[in-house]
Amino acid sequence: MKKIYYTLTIGIALILGLTTGCKKANSFLDSQSTNDLDEASVFADSARTSSFLLGIYGRIGFESDPVEVNSLGAPFTAATDEAESRWPGGQNVPIQMFQGSFGTGFINANNQNWTFLYTGIRMVNIYLKNVDNAPLSASLKAKSKMEARFLRAYFYHFLLKFYGGVQLVGDQVKGLSDENTDPRASFEATVNYIVSELDAVAAQLPERNQGLDYGRITKGAALALKARVLLSAASPLFNGGSLSTQGDIIPLTAYPNADASRWQKAMDASKAVMDLNQYQLVEDNVTRPGNGFYKMFLDRVNTEAILQRMNGNNKLYESNWLPPTRGGTFLIYPSQQLVDAFPMKNGKLKGTPGSGFDATNPYANRDPRLDYTVIYNGAMYFDGRVNAMAPVFTHVGAAQDGIQAATANTATNTGYYCRKMCDELVYGNSPANTQRCQPLIRYAEILLNYAEAANESGQTNIALDQLIALRKRAGIDAGADSRYGIPSSLSVNEARLLIQNERFIELAFEEHRYFDLRRWKLGAEYDGKFLKGMRITKTGNTYTYAEINVRTARYFKVNSYLFPIPTSEISINREMKQNPGW
Repeated sequence: MKKIYYTLTIGIALILGLTTGCKKANSFLDSQSTNDLDEASVFADSARTSSFLLGIYGRIGFESDPVEVNSLGAPFTAATDEAESRWPGGQNVPIQMFQGSFGTGFINANNQNWTFLYTGIRMVNIYLKNVDNAPLSASLKAKSKMEARFLRAYFYHFLLKFYGGVQLVGDQVKGLSDENTDPRASFEATVNYIVSELDAVAAQLPERNQGLDYGRITKGAALALKARVLLSAASPLFNGGSLSTQGDIIPLTAYPNADASRWQKAMDASKAVMDLNQYQLVEDNVTRPGNGFYKMFLDRVNTEAILQRMNGNNKLYESNWLPPTRGGTFLIYPSQQLVDAFPMKNGKLKGTPGSGFDATNPYANRDPRLDYTVIYNGAMYFDGRVNAMAPVFTHVGAAQDGIQAATANTATNTGYYCRKMCDELVYGNSPANTQRCQPLIRYAEILLNYAEAANESGQTNIALDQLIALRKRAGIDAGADSRYGIPSSLSVNEARLLIQNERFIELAFEEHRYFDLRRWKLGAEYDGKFLKGMRITKTGNTYTYAEINVRTARYFKVNSYLFPIPTSEISINREMKQNPGW
């Protein structure tokens, strides 16, 4: 019996079939059978060679699809303090995660993700093995190899943050007869491999792609992924912070010893992206405060996009996140913790002196990003039934959209709906569509990465400058000191909390929160804590607000920090070691 990623039969026809959804009618895939294709015939044809690479590109949306509530592809937002899942059943993967049951649904999803990622790596290796024989120009072969190697590093970066150190297969395409005795590489070796691959491809990829090549991998994408990997590697969980006490497991799950210089490496990597001068925050506070933050997610081409999942016209988020009256299937409900994290319009956090927060009107005069991220009671959104902007009511007893019990799954149980990345004029069952692509890495993340690494390196003023830039774009008031609510002098610890909060709100629902809490090693602060909601009662024209606990308290213990190596892998390879807590 061999290893999953060695023995996984990846039929050429199946791989090419992954791309058929992107083909126009009467394309070569529509008009002839692919059942008899093998590597030689595929890579003897330029169109099929390109389709093979497109099939690998098609896997880049892993962890970005809001529909996948019962896989590990994208449920992480509902497993943290960011949101609650609509589906109350115990088979729901996010529920198994935050309840700590880790049942069959979680195990199956975890196994599938391991296989999915290693399948992507194998596909890259098949491409690299054969592309030189394809009838493509020398320049296209060279460029496509760099793209494929980036995609392989991208798959490995998910394996790294999911499991720690993993098996590194290099360029090998192993067959059924090959023995499986490969151990997991150390965490350090896995980081070094990913970084070395990204450095190599960044040196040869273009800084910009245009026309039909727009959306393909660029130098900026390679450098940005490197910055993300190094920031995670410098963080407390991995920088000498292994949760294992076993000598042979520690180096698989973290660097054995902490080294503060790793923060500087992460800072330098983010600065390299900034120094390309290819990206900038999309800013528009003239149309209305924070309009750039809103519009950026709807524009296929924008100055903030570094890596995107390229989509055709769609209403992906509108269909899956909006409330019942707006034709959505409302898969996740934002938490009160997230709402509270947004500062006031003057940049001061709720509860701090001079914030101006009004408990009887809690959504007034807030950071404009709140309006573009969360639908709260009274928030305006286009209503196709009246063909106009109209308020959404989430209070007790409100028709269709009003708050319900956590077990109901017919409407919100937190008092909120998600509207991040949604076009306010496109509703879930609207005939209209957007041209959006799904953001996988955007420039705001790079600024936040730079800020965090700078602060941890003792360069707090540089860190705060990045927050000022983000808040300026957000439409927060500049204030008399033009610091957008950011104090002029903060300790490293104070700035750390501010940076963590800024990541929470700026990157909400972009699948960062779960992994941020893990790498910051903050599980103890969230374990046993309830996700909060807001129950609003209407009496006449007056609203009364009461914070509530929603469902079970969150579970966050040792085995929450790294996912388990599939037992099928361990059972057939004695060299494979399991992660702590599993």
